[in-house]
Amino acid sequence: MQIQINQGEHQCASTQRVLSKMASISWVAERAIPLLKMKPSMDASEMQKQLRYKYNIDIPYQTVYNGLKRASEIIICKWSDSFDWLYRFKAEIELRSHDSVVEIDTITDEDGNVRFSKIFGAFKASIYGFLNGCRPFLSVDSTHLNGMWGGHMPIALALDGHNWMFPVAFGFFDGDGESKENWIWFMQQLRKAIRPMQHLAIYTDACKGLESSVKLVFPPAEWRECFRHLMDNLKSFYTGDVYKKNMWPTARAYSPHKFKYFF
Repeated sequence: MQIQINQGEHQCASTQRVLSKMASISWVAERAIPLLKMKPSMDASEMQKQLRYKYNIDIPYQTVYNGLKRASEIIICKWSDSFDWLYRFKAEIELRSHDSVVEIDTITDEDGNVRFSKIFGAFKASIYGFLNGCRPFLSVDSTHLNGMWGGHMPIALALDGHNWMFPVAFGFFDGDGESKENWIWFMQQLRKAIRPMQHLAIYTDACKGLESSVKLVFPPAEWRECFRHLMDNLKSFYTGDVYKKNMWPTARAYSPHKFKYFF
């Protein structure tokens, strides 16, 4: 048997499929680090375009995603490890900003492992700003978080003297999300932060768990439903110009005369 080297140009299908050798996850991670340092918010799609432009190579999206994840872990740390830093975050906030309220709740699984469940945060500046510079009004709702961990982010907002949104408290729900138990826990921490108030109006959507938690934790408070949600529900049954010409002007009226006119 004699082995010879083919000096001609290869025309194999495997060499024509990509512009260069297939990049590995480690290769992507190594080149993603400087790009991430310049733009930490870069996602996998943008990283894929950057690598294609710079190296003239097509890399599968999943390879780029895994390489980007590995690069992020090298620069910062693993996302799962960040949960271990929550109590250090709580201690640092309480040390640097007295009267702030940061509470963390955990659960114990079947194997006896203690796992993160939810967190509540209200900084001193937000608490004092609400009590001394805002009207006694709170809007409470949550938004669904997309991504690796999911969950919900609840928040309590107020209105300052300019009618601008003023953040008072925030949190995170894992697992059951907008359940009655989670909302009761959040409202209890909120009451601890702002203390019982003689006059308070709380404004929410029609979420049953949130509505019942307001009545349970803040019984003297005046509860109101979000007008936009109310209008969206009405539009399922009724149509017409009355919403634009009458209902919204009625909701925005600041005098009895205008309210009665549009109503």
